[in-house]
This record gives sequence, structure tokens and C-alpha cells, in this order.
Amino acid sequence: MEKSTKIAKFVLWFLLGISVVLFVLLLTSIESQDNPGAKAENLITLSIYWAEILVGIGAIVALGYAAKSMASDKKQALKSLLIFAGFALVVVISYLLSTSEIPTFFGVEKFVNDGSLTPSISRWIGTGLILTYILAGIAIVSVIGFSLTKFFKRS
Repeated sequence: MEKSTKIAKFVLWFLLGISVVLFVLLLTSIESQDNPGAKAENLITLSIYWAEILVGIGAIVALGYAAKSMASDKKQALKSLLIFAGFALVVVISYLLSTSEIPTFFGVEKFVNDGSLTPSISRWIGTGLILTYILAGIAIVSVIGFSLTKFFKRS
């Protein structure tokens, strides 16, 4: 077994161990279902932060391996960069199509008054929705296009 594989395996087991300890501590600290208690609430907050740290570590590792792979194969790197540029273009188009207008719905005043819904946030929410629609449309057109291509190649 390679040295880097041994190190990765050790780190993963270490992170899993910390996660299990936090989980057991959380389960044993809950006082009742109606009132979990301050200790349990602190452990819940700590567990959420731990989950965020694990997601961050996972993202860094994934990006690191992707960069290593891109550095070793120049042709694949170009394809990956073109795909990334295409995605960035779709995000920019979605942003340009979205509006910063605050939507009107029941209870929106609460979010506007406490500052959790601003024109900027509204625009990014719109960007996310439009991006989802565009990507879903691309996926549907791709499935139909590949199916038709396959159908016509057979006949």
C-alpha cells in the first residue's frame, strides 16, 4: 500500500472517530424530547460546525484531486476548463435574467423588516431558480437528443 493511501486511510478513520464521539455525546446529552437541554443544544451547534468542516475538507480534497488529474492530462484539462467556462456562462446569463425586485407573498414583510430578504438576496435567489430551469432544460434536451440520435442510427 502506498504511503499516501495509508495516510488518507488514517485521516479518514480519525475523522470518523471524531464524528462517532460527537454523535454518542449528543445522544447521551438529550434530557427529554420536549426539552433537549442546553448541553444538547451546544452539541447540536458543534455537530453542525463539524459537518461544515467535513464538507469543506471533502471539497478541498475533491478539487485537489481534480487539479492533479488536470495537470497530468492537458487534453482533459482543456475539456474540463471548457465545461467550467460553459457553466460560468450559464450562471452569468441567469444572473442577467434575474431581477432584484422583492416578490410579494403572504408574510414577506417579516423577511424584509428583519433584513433577511434584500434586493441583492432576491436577485441571487432568482439567479438560482433560473439556473435550475436552464440546466433542467439542457438535461431534458440532451436526453431527447441522444435518444433520437440512437433511434436514427439503428434504423
